Amino acid sequence: MQSCNAPLKLALRMPFREMLKQISPAYKIQAAKTAADLFIQQAIFKKSEHIACYFSFKDEFDALPIMEAIWQAKKHCYLPVLTQENSLRFIRYNKGDALKSNRYAIFEPVNDTVECKPQDLDIVITPLIAFDLRGRRLGTGGGYYDRTFAFLHKESIKRPLIIGLAYAAQEAADVPHDTWDVNLDGVQTEKEFILFTDS
Repeated sequence: MQSCNAPLKLALRMPFREMLKQISPAYKIQAAKTAADLFIQQAIFKKSEHIACYFSFKDEFDALPIMEAIWQAKKHCYLPVLTQENSLRFIRYNKGDALKSNRYAIFEPVNDTVECKPQDLDIVITPLIAFDLRGRRLGTGGGYYDRTFAFLHKESIKRPLIIGLAYAAQEAADVPHDTWDVNLDGVQTEKEFILFTDS
């Protein structure tokens, strides 16, 4: 996938990455807890059973409190695992399961025997660099989520819901968009839950 918007996306990533580096450790911890507290109050969380999350990398928003909430609610938590085809598999992750680092030094479950197909997930919590209020997501540029969830471009398919996890300060006025980019259904920040669709 060669994007004509690649220079625009790169230019937008740079200031947001710099901004993320400036967020204090104390604020990161509190923001993660607050976002989790807000998220578990949402109807989409309450009615979901299979939720994919992630282990934060570098300055990404910490999703661990949401994982803790998933376990506490007796729901099933999954983590993304990179494939040779540069897409994602989603592997069941229980608290305390052994982890290993992938080629990007991101944690993945060692035991990958219990898998949930992407189309069978209820919610996918995704990291991001920036988002806008049209539901457009700027990721790191690898395209893993876009490839994995390309099937969501079919209008008849409503699940899973793709929910970005971000600081409120990661909101951009306009995120450059390519036809293959998968939009967000909502965003959870440390300040509010924003739903972009009628899900």
